[in-house]
Amino acid sequence: MRFSGKVALVVGGANANPEKLMGFAGLAALEIARNGGRVVVGDIDDDAGTRSVELMKQDGLDAKYIHLNVTSERDWKSAVDLTMDTYGRLDILIMAAGIADRGERMDLTPVEEWRQVMDVTNLGMFFGTRSVIEPMRADGGGSIVLISSMMAKVTRDIGNNAYSTSRAGMTHFARSAAVQYGPDNIRVNTVLPGWTYTPYTAPVFDPEWKERMALRVPLGRVAEASDIAGPILFLASDESKYVTGSELLADGGTTAWIGPLD
Repeated sequence: MRFSGKVALVVGGANANPEKLMGFAGLAALEIARNGGRVVVGDIDDDAGTRSVELMKQDGLDAKYIHLNVTSERDWKSAVDLTMDTYGRLDILIMAAGIADRGERMDLTPVEEWRQVMDVTNLGMFFGTRSVIEPMRADGGGSIVLISSMMAKVTRDIGNNAYSTSRAGMTHFARSAAVQYGPDNIRVNTVLPGWTYTPYTAPVFDPEWKERMALRVPLGRVAEASDIAGPILFLASDESKYVTGSELLADGGTTAWIGPLD
């Protein structure tokens, strides 16, 4: 019952459905509820989010769903208001919403595509953090966990320039917020996942691709949702009560390895 008495807003956690392939944010939401917490799931996938919360309630868990577009400050306010009106407190924010660009060279990347990636990731985390500071401060503190990527640490000659840039911005934002809100006992950290098999990546991560990528991972496999949910839950919980401004890499050692030299 590590989350007993805690209330979490999990954004991008619609796939908290054990009947299907789960995302790591959805699994984190489910585990918080299973371990004594109360959860509000925010997402733009209303069908998946509603179904996930229905199943959680059928299992006797305490959860709510709300439509939340992270680029809308109004949606953030509605989600926080629902959380406070329902549960009277807000202890944890997990921000896992994101989008990737199509992997073209910078000079070929459409401006609107670049702007959309930056808005979802960076404007989204800005709105989200602003929205939860006051309720967390009023309750004596809290934990904000921003889901970045190992691509914040490394680069490629071609591909996902907007995505990797936005994720690198997320890690610096977390450091700045950690310093500013540390006196309020509000911790801000990032998790940097490696290649992970989720509903979002499943269309691309076919068995052949997973096998090929596993050769580039020192642990020898692509991550499953539970491999990333574990670090998220650690940073969300009081087990990490002296951890803030940190980057927790969960990439199987990929970014530590230069790869075969032959």
